[in-house]
Amino acid sequence: MKKTLCIALLGFVAATASWTQSEGQARIPGWNRVAPPGGHQNDLQLVRPTGGPVIPIFEGWFPNPDGSYQLCFGYFNTNTVEIFDIPIGPNNFLEPAQFNGLQPTHFMPQPDGGRRHYCVLSVTVPEDWGDRDVVWTLIDERTEQVFSSPGRLVYSTYRHDEPLQFSRKNSPPKLRLTAEGPLAVGRVGFGRGMVADTIEAQVGMPVALNARVRRDNPYREEDDRAIRVRWFKYQGPGEVTFTPNWSSWKEETLGWIAASSWADSEFAYGQSSTEAVFTQPGEYIVQVQAYNDSGRSNYETNDFEFWCCWTNAFVRINVE
Repeated sequence: MKKTLCIALLGFVAATASWTQSEGQARIPGWNRVAPPGGHQNDLQLVRPTGGPVIPIFEGWFPNPDGSYQLCFGYFNTNTVEIFDIPIGPNNFLEPAQFNGLQPTHFMPQPDGGRRHYCVLSVTVPEDWGDRDVVWTLIDERTEQVFSSPGRLVYSTYRHDEPLQFSRKNSPPKLRLTAEGPLAVGRVGFGRGMVADTIEAQVGMPVALNARVRRDNPYREEDDRAIRVRWFKYQGPGEVTFTPNWSSWKEETLGWIAASSWADSEFAYGQSSTEAVFTQPGEYIVQVQAYNDSGRSNYETNDFEFWCCWTNAFVRINVE
């Protein structure tokens, strides 16, 4: 019989779980970053290298200029090593069905710095959406545990400032995938976010991917922080290797992109390039993320600011 957990809290939320632990899945003291219901922040029972579930989390919402709204979801992989691929289907679905297919199918381990993967999925609902829910469900097929998170507009405390954050005097970088292509700004997800034209590729053969980024912070006339760029597999049947491997979360393998000043021309961008290699044929979506360096000296203390500010864009790749 499946066990169901419904998660709707903004912040670090996880379930008390009953998965089996082997000696190779020993809990690691001090690696816990979130508290289970009824627990506390230093509970040592949650995070481990392998064996735990992936949990969807509703992060909040923000309005769009056209009157519609974005419902923003993230996920918490409770493992520090194990990677999941959960295809769209009975173990990974959105309800209502009209939104199904926008969610990621590739779930990376808990990132260094102790945070979940924040706002990776963004669903657009119309202005008259009211108090209805959008629910993201993930099922751990090993234990048949069901983890569901409802997204809704009814609570103002869930509202995000997007794309500008006055309280932090901050804004996300601008990003283009081609020199004169459409502009991406902010953490809008696949479905409403900027999606490049489909690229054709071959199994085992590298395909070049480029991102052009620039700074445009209206709150700071001089902003000399670096912009970082990283690439992820978002959907697809096989493994994807990026070289440089922007998705490693490690400082030594993340590229630094020189920030273009506001005085530069409209198309003056720093450029980041990578090559992607695919192990299986099929349809893929890869995500590129440009974000501001937080200014901290140690990347593993979380240079990536999870509450602000970054930009998402997506590339469709057809691999034969």
